[in-house]
Amino acid sequence: MRITRSWTEILLNFIMAFSSNISENYTNFSNSIKPHNISATESIYGTYAERQILSGVGFVATFVGLLGNLAVIFAILTVKKLQTKTNVFVLNLAVADVLTCTVAPLQAVTILSDELVIPSWLCKLVAFCIITCIGCSINTLALIAVNRLVGITTTAMYHKVYTPIRLFLMIVMSWAVPIAVATIPLFSNYAKYGFNPIYKSCTWSSNMSYIITYAKLISVMYFPLQFTILFVSYLKIYLYVTRTTQSMLRLDKYGGTTGLGSQTLQIQLWKRQVTVTKNLFTVVCVFFLCMCPYFATLGLPSNVGKSLLSYASLVLMSNSAVNPIIYGTKHPDFRTAFAHILRCKRKKYKPQTPRTKSGQNSTTIATISANLQLQLV
Repeated sequence: MRITRSWTEILLNFIMAFSSNISENYTNFSNSIKPHNISATESIYGTYAERQILSGVGFVATFVGLLGNLAVIFAILTVKKLQTKTNVFVLNLAVADVLTCTVAPLQAVTILSDELVIPSWLCKLVAFCIITCIGCSINTLALIAVNRLVGITTTAMYHKVYTPIRLFLMIVMSWAVPIAVATIPLFSNYAKYGFNPIYKSCTWSSNMSYIITYAKLISVMYFPLQFTILFVSYLKIYLYVTRTTQSMLRLDKYGGTTGLGSQTLQIQLWKRQVTVTKNLFTVVCVFFLCMCPYFATLGLPSNVGKSLLSYASLVLMSNSAVNPIIYGTKHPDFRTAFAHILRCKRKKYKPQTPRTKSGQNSTTIATISANLQLQLV
């Protein structure tokens, strides 16, 4: 009996120890994999359909942007009339947007998977290119605004300011600043490029888990100064056009021009003011709508901002698809070039100059009017 009891006790003790060991190992294993349960805990997406929608919209936006910007580049390189100093910036903008639209589809692919499906080095390159190209695109938009301001308000100084060397330096600076910002994760521990399991995309990860400090640095470098330049430049252009049209009307009045010619001139100038106002309003609003959601999201609390950042980023990158529409199709020469590319028969745009019955004053007014119209389209 003693031997039987002894063996029984040994067997029970072994079973209890084995069970305890299994329970302890299971608990440790569960705790070890819980933080890495990406799909259940870390992902900001509620359903897989949400990720499919984001991916689909991203594919469409990049496809439209790629075709539009390639058409802009082709038009500038092949049509001599489009090879102007202003279009140097438009060409630079189109190149930056083409690069953005080239790598953006890879983001649309990665968002559909819980794990990285492309090589790690390619994922890092995608993040680097997107940060650099979006920054260059924003900088170029500001340079275009300043170029139009100088070209319209101080025509005599335009060619002195925009020499070939200075144009080259401006283009270099438009790339240098975002490249400097994009290289920070490569040479420091401030952030690291790679696959971000929270957003299922190739971006960056900070040493502090949910504090998007590097994103806030990008917002400081890319948004306030550029938006201020853009807004102030177009506001000054509008005020200048308003004063100029009023001066032309006074010149017409005191020059003795009356009757139908004066009334026609006044109507045409009023229509031009409306057109200029609409174009500038469109430019400012589209820029604001595309850029502000991303940078505004960064100012929200982390638990709220991180759930909206993917949508804001998509809107931000969609600006690359909108740029050709604003800076391409608004210009009559671009419209003609696009028509030839698409093999469509369209009439060339010819600016109409106001006709009046007076002599020298009427000629001066018509010349100024035509020049303004050509500069503002």
